[in-house]
Amino acid sequence: MKKALIIAALSIITFLTGCDNSTPPPSPTDQLSQKTQPVTDLAEGKYTSLKSPLPSEELTNKRPYLVEFFWFGCPHCYSLEPLAKAFKQNNPDFEYIMMPAAPNDRWEIEARLFYAMEALGVKETHFDEIFKLYADKRTEKRYPTLDELVSVMSSSGITKESLAENMQSEEVNLQIARTKRLFDQAELTGVPALVINGKYQLEFSKLDSNNFANDFMQTIIALGKK
Repeated sequence: MKKALIIAALSIITFLTGCDNSTPPPSPTDQLSQKTQPVTDLAEGKYTSLKSPLPSEELTNKRPYLVEFFWFGCPHCYSLEPLAKAFKQNNPDFEYIMMPAAPNDRWEIEARLFYAMEALGVKETHFDEIFKLYADKRTEKRYPTLDELVSVMSSSGITKESLAENMQSEEVNLQIARTKRLFDQAELTGVPALVINGKYQLEFSKLDSNNFANDFMQTIIALGKK
């Protein structure tokens, strides 16, 4: 697990035009450590308070919680996944919500894919495979085709017709409208973007580049207690 976290942290610096954050992640080189700082000091200077907090009651009835806005085509988001999974595993009391960003027509395709997978009941079983497929096709400088996406999920009975139909369903239309509204309300400029308790956006560039994974984890926990 630690080796995977080191690789993930180093990979976060990979850039792809269109998903750069206004506060892009730095080049971390360290793994998780056992050092901790007082909770009262840990998050200082490492977050931005949203001018208009997200409506928490619309997202969850749990505290603490985190919303990660992401895009399947974003290498930052893909590189962040091992850290995100480690955080979820080590902090089961923290609700971690994935929300696909759809600020433009290109990203909306992947947002519709995410919500269609959710509607078809295959988000949990095939999320990692779809994310990896996008990463693999990025080396070919293209996006996966609908046929390739369906091929990944065919073992669960997903067909090209059922996926396409769900991507354009009224239920997914409503989800797209919501994610656009929340993305705009938070005044986000890119992904990955992490918002804790609907109020605090994590600033990746302010995290300790020499102890990135540990600082990432501990800062989110500290913000969850605010």
